[in-house]
Amino acid sequence: MLRRPYASERIQRVDPETGIKVVQLTSYPLPAVHLNYNWPSVSPDGRRVILMSQRYAGRRAPWDLFRVDTDGLNLFQLTERTDTGNPVAQAAKQNAPVCIMNPDGRTLYAVWHGDPHVYAVDVETGTTEVIGSFSRFAPEGAVIQHMLFSPASDRLFIVLRHPRITTYRFDIPTGEVAELDLDGLLWACYAEKPRIVLMKQGALPKEKLADYVSFVRETGGTRTFWDCNEDGGDTRLIGRDVFAHGTLLGRTERLQGCGNPPERCIWILEPGGEPRRLCSGPYFWHSGASFDGEWIVADTNWPDRGLQLIHVGTGHFRTLCHPRATLDHTPAGHPHPALSQDGRIAVFGSDRTGVSQVYAAHITDEFRQSVIAGELDRPRDKWWISKR
Repeated sequence: MLRRPYASERIQRVDPETGIKVVQLTSYPLPAVHLNYNWPSVSPDGRRVILMSQRYAGRRAPWDLFRVDTDGLNLFQLTERTDTGNPVAQAAKQNAPVCIMNPDGRTLYAVWHGDPHVYAVDVETGTTEVIGSFSRFAPEGAVIQHMLFSPASDRLFIVLRHPRITTYRFDIPTGEVAELDLDGLLWACYAEKPRIVLMKQGALPKEKLADYVSFVRETGGTRTFWDCNEDGGDTRLIGRDVFAHGTLLGRTERLQGCGNPPERCIWILEPGGEPRRLCSGPYFWHSGASFDGEWIVADTNWPDRGLQLIHVGTGHFRTLCHPRATLDHTPAGHPHPALSQDGRIAVFGSDRTGVSQVYAAHITDEFRQSVIAGELDRPRDKWWISKR
C-alpha cells in the first residue's frame, strides 16, 4: 500500500556551531528510526530516506516502513501492519522490523518479529509481497538478531536466536532457505563478490552461542575476523578484532570501526594485515562509511563531541553537527549515523525532543574540502591528531 503523502513533519535547522544544514525528517510524537548504520538508508540518487515508525505509542504497537525525501517533504507510509509485537519486549524498538534496502534503491527486504515470512516492499508504490518463508526453521519465540544482504548473489542472510544463534541463507529469486553451520557469528557480506565475513571467538564453542553478548564477552580469547564463501566453507583469516563497533568500509573488502575503550580512534583492517589507526581524537562510538570507502561518519561519547566526518585518504576529520541525543538505550538514544552511498548525506537518530526522530545532515562540497584540507573546528583544539 502507499498512502497519500502525509503533511510534512520536517523542521529545518542549521547547526549553530558548524553551519551544516540538518533537516529533522520526522516530528510526530512516536518513535521513528532509520535503518542500521552498516548499510545506507538513503536511495542511491540521494533523494529518499527509508525509516521505520510506530503507529501509536506502546511496546507492542505495530511498526511500519516509511519513505521521505531528504529535504523532509513527501512523507509516505509504505506498509500497514496489523500484528502486535512480542509481549515480553523490553523496549519498543525490539518489535521494529529488520529491514535492508537493495543498493538500487527500488526494493526493501523486511522481516517482522513474530512473522516467519520475508517481504519485498516496492519503494515507489509500497506494493508488499511475501517472497518466502523460514517458518519450518523458526520455532515460536525465535528472535531476529539481524539481517544482511549480498548484492553479489541476490541473497539475504537472516540470523535468529532460538536459543542458539543460527544463520539462514535466503535466495531472493527462488525463495529457497538453507540453514548454515557457520563456525562464528555472521558480521558482514561483501558487496562485490559472494563471500561473507565471520567473527570468531577463540575460546567459545558453538553450543554457547546463546546470544550476541555471550559471543563477544564470555570466556575471553582473541576475537578474529574471517571471510568464507556463502556456504561457510573456504575460510580465510582477515585479522584480529579491535572494534567496539564496526562495518565494512563501503563496497571494499576493508573493515572499519571505532576502537574499544580506552582507544579513541578509528581503525582500518586490511585483509591479512594488522589493524591501522586512521585517526585519533574524541571517543568515536559507532561509524558508517560511504560506498566508495572515501568517507566515514561517527558519533562520539564520553564526552559527546557530535558527529565526526572523517576522510579516509588523509585521516582528517571535523565535527559535522551535534545530534543532542541522550545517548541512552532508547530506540534512538544512540545516533548511529549512516552515510548515503556518495557520502553527501548523513542520516542519524536523536531523542533530543523526548521521542526518537530521524534527521538528515546535508554535507556540502565546501565542508568536505575543509575536512580534506585538515581544518580544525577551532584552531586551539589540541586533541586533534591524525595518524596515517
